Amino acid sequence: MARKKLKQVFCCSTALAAFFMGASLLSMSPVYAESEFSAQSESGIPIYDHIPESTALFPETLLNWSAKTDPDAPFNVSRIPLTDRIKGEKTNADQSTEAKVLSIAIVNRHTKGTPSQGDTDKAVYNFTNWQYVDTLVAWAGSSGEGIIVPPSGDVTDSAHRNGVPVVGTVFFPPEAYGGKAEWVRQFVQKDAKGNFPMADKLLEMSVAYGFDGWFINQETNVDAQTAAAMKELLIYLQTKKPKNQQIIWYDSMIPSGSVNWQGALNDQNKGYFQDGKQRVSDKLFIDFRWRELASSKAKAEELKRDPYDLYAGIDVQANGINSSRKPSSILGSTSQPLVSLGLYCPDWTLRDGGQYDVDRYWENEKLFWINAQGDPRDVTSTKNEWQGVSRYFVEKTPVTAFPFLTNFNVGNGDAIYQNGTKVKEGTFNNRSIQDVMPTYRWVIDNQEGNQLEAAINYDDAFNGGSSIGLSGQMTAGQETFIKLYAAQVKPSASEKVSVVTKGADQTSLVLGIKGKQAPLVIQGDQQALENGWVKTTYSLKSAACQTITSIGLNVKNQQTGPAAIYLGQLLAGQEKTTSIAQVKNVRFPGKTIVDDLTESVRIQWDHQGKNTTSYRIYREEGGQSTFEGETANTAFTLLNQKRIGDTTNYRMVPVDQYGRENQKSSAVATYTFEALKKPEISINASSTLSAVGEAITLSANVSKSTEQVNWEIIGATPQTQSGTEITVTFDAPGNYSVKATAVNSSGETEVIRENYLYIYDQNAGIKKENLSILPSTQATQGSGYTNERESYRYALDGDLTTKWCDNGSEKPWMIADLGGQKTIAGFELFHAGAGGESPEWNTRDYDISVSNDGTNWTNIVQRRGNTENSSKDAIALVEARYVKLSLEKAEQNGKVARIYDWQIIGVNGTGIINQ
Repeated sequence: MARKKLKQVFCCSTALAAFFMGASLLSMSPVYAESEFSAQSESGIPIYDHIPESTALFPETLLNWSAKTDPDAPFNVSRIPLTDRIKGEKTNADQSTEAKVLSIAIVNRHTKGTPSQGDTDKAVYNFTNWQYVDTLVAWAGSSGEGIIVPPSGDVTDSAHRNGVPVVGTVFFPPEAYGGKAEWVRQFVQKDAKGNFPMADKLLEMSVAYGFDGWFINQETNVDAQTAAAMKELLIYLQTKKPKNQQIIWYDSMIPSGSVNWQGALNDQNKGYFQDGKQRVSDKLFIDFRWRELASSKAKAEELKRDPYDLYAGIDVQANGINSSRKPSSILGSTSQPLVSLGLYCPDWTLRDGGQYDVDRYWENEKLFWINAQGDPRDVTSTKNEWQGVSRYFVEKTPVTAFPFLTNFNVGNGDAIYQNGTKVKEGTFNNRSIQDVMPTYRWVIDNQEGNQLEAAINYDDAFNGGSSIGLSGQMTAGQETFIKLYAAQVKPSASEKVSVVTKGADQTSLVLGIKGKQAPLVIQGDQQALENGWVKTTYSLKSAACQTITSIGLNVKNQQTGPAAIYLGQLLAGQEKTTSIAQVKNVRFPGKTIVDDLTESVRIQWDHQGKNTTSYRIYREEGGQSTFEGETANTAFTLLNQKRIGDTTNYRMVPVDQYGRENQKSSAVATYTFEALKKPEISINASSTLSAVGEAITLSANVSKSTEQVNWEIIGATPQTQSGTEITVTFDAPGNYSVKATAVNSSGETEVIRENYLYIYDQNAGIKKENLSILPSTQATQGSGYTNERESYRYALDGDLTTKWCDNGSEKPWMIADLGGQKTIAGFELFHAGAGGESPEWNTRDYDISVSNDGTNWTNIVQRRGNTENSSKDAIALVEARYVKLSLEKAEQNGKVARIYDWQIIGVNGTGIINQ
């Protein structure tokens, strides 16, 4: 596993993969909070510098973690219990009913900085093919961001709803990529009573957050004593963990403490799997280096363990369906899997394979998990092709009891709908409310003339952000059958099924019945709903006391032509009156100031949760009620709430198993926005060193509430202007000051930059250039670098194909020695995005300071909140020999420096300032 993982988490080469393993003393964007908890606001609500994020810790911080003291913890909890599920009937003869699938997926873009409950980004790994996965490892870990990483609660919610357990990651990286033997020693340290405090903390966190165990990936070389202590810790976890939790070990370290991937279960690593009668780990992930699997199976049987507790790793991170190994690679001579299948980074479908394009993601999901035909019944793919996981692993289903409700909502979209009406515009992801999607993708039988195909559809939905779209040619009166769910339910005569569709003239319910060869087809009664949706209700009287094994639909239209049919909802079970307790104690434990007109609001409430599947939050203002969010948790973050007045009301409404809101049990609380203050303003110039007649652009970065910006530059043409960006020229040389005033309803804020612009005569012989590439300029000092090819000197070579990369420092820094005093007018920094890497790795916060002796420094730039691939900072002219770049926040979330070029703009000489 290390090969791909290390490259992604730590390598600072130009080809770094997507994840894993001026403003002189003024910010270019207003900063309201510098630490996690800034202060108590005027409204009495604590202000945090970020919305709640999923947890990422190091051993020392794990020991200090507590759900009671971590303000983000309530938002990382999953309250969805692990649902029971059963195996469906085999859809093809090659499927195994015994072998399992372990998915080790990078479920979030980052180790640190992941929003706890989703956000406005539609391109998220909202995995839905749970029917083929038996355990999900929420893979993460970085020496710079955290090595102990539980799953985010939204992922656990969606997995549990589908009956799939989720485990977090403990990742000890190799030393070459930031790993520290000290971390491993800390992790296995005992206390005075002989307990393992770190192990106890892991169990405490998994219980508090509601997930199902840990994947331990130990790839740091240690001594034999530490390796023995690790084994003892695993046994300790086995004796203390709840029965529903599991510990998974990665084939990496051996008893000597050396990392030596075996690619098999053998005598070298068996002690981390089973020791006599003592179970040490519940599963073992066999590293990708395996050559054959028969010996591993035999060793498991010798240890009296199920061979399907072994997972043969296939690395699909880089190449996905084009990987050299295929699902068929783990088959034995009987064409059945010898061991179970371990997939490393099947999130290829979104990342390397999809490049975060959502349409490509769904196509890749089909190719990867099903097959090129998009039909799990198909067995035509050869061993030289990617056969799809469905070829060899039987589908599982959580549809084992009624009521069962699905809106075919995959947990992201372009808008949110309620009962067929759009109630909230804008892209989003919220995996916490993802529905159970169809077991079969897709089993469709078209009668002659019909050509319907199925896909996830974001154009229209009944509830949530998506529906199932059936599109293609249809012939009048000809039916198309779509098999949706495997099931195991014995209904009563009073129970019903309702299906909400759009675009189909007639929809019949088709049930597979245990012991019956022919399906049971039931006709229903139609009811027109809003916006073209139709609800058809079917009595299950004819299926009473029989076991339903599958649920599907027949659709047909009365006219020939192209068809667009949407499946919006399926509800099975007799709707009954449910008792739901009162929501109580709605409160606001924190807020994050986005800008002076926008706040993200943390909201929490108390509720027993009985007969409740989710909660919907509405904003009530001026007699209007608007939908703001939905969660299965009792804590939620309302993103980007716009100020209308000083206060607003939020109502919390519980939703029952039938999707019904219970207004009587709802509760409301009043939220207070921060008092509107005078606007903030900072200014920058395109250049502070310009010739007479040369156009200069001045820009103002101001608070959102700013209504007007007024400029006054005496001596400029023109001297006064309004707007956030203006252009001026000068007819005479000299030093010029700039005044800008921002105005809003609370007042005005003025900023004056004395002698900010230096204008020279075109014949003065002044040459403005990039001082960084002068022969006299050297990078003399720095915090460090990953290797000689990524030294800080490459930040000054004027080449955007090279870079400075430092992944070992909390706050990377470097010093440029100009070789003598020079006149400096500004800077341009080229960050990760300028070199072709992810913009999420662009430097967020940095300072630039100057010195004449290399000891005493004056700060001249303080940039905060940068997101651009290249950033420019113009300053009033200053003479200095040394320039220091300090990265206060080297990435948007992490701490790895990636500077492709640093231009220091000025004049190779002095004396200009005094002219």
